[in-house]
Amino acid sequence: MKIEIIKRKSNPLLLREEIEFKVIDINITPSVKAVREKISAALEKKPETVVIARILQKHGRKEVECSARVYESIEKMKEVELSYTLEKNFEEEKEKGKKKREEKKALKEKQKLEKKKK
Repeated sequence: MKIEIIKRKSNPLLLREEIEFKVIDINITPSVKAVREKISAALEKKPETVVIARILQKHGRKEVECSARVYESIEKMKEVELSYTLEKNFEEEKEKGKKKREEKKALKEKQKLEKKKK
């Protein structure tokens, strides 16, 4: 798996760098985690500050078009990125999101039961 950077753009307002790149010499679509680790190694950045925004593989090709955003800090990344994007990129965020959804569901059920009692 090789990385070929197509375009790099600095975004000082959001304290990030936006990168478009290709992953070549692959047989199957790589996982988000594998792509994130590969691009962070290529850019010499921490994998915790890299978010893979898109992975697109066209039928029959041995390359994948991707875009990523590299933040200056984890705090800024959590402030700017949407929750489902963080869940897609980081397993621990996925677990937090799952817990929140379960808590909301339990709260709604509790409220429904209280309404029925009245």
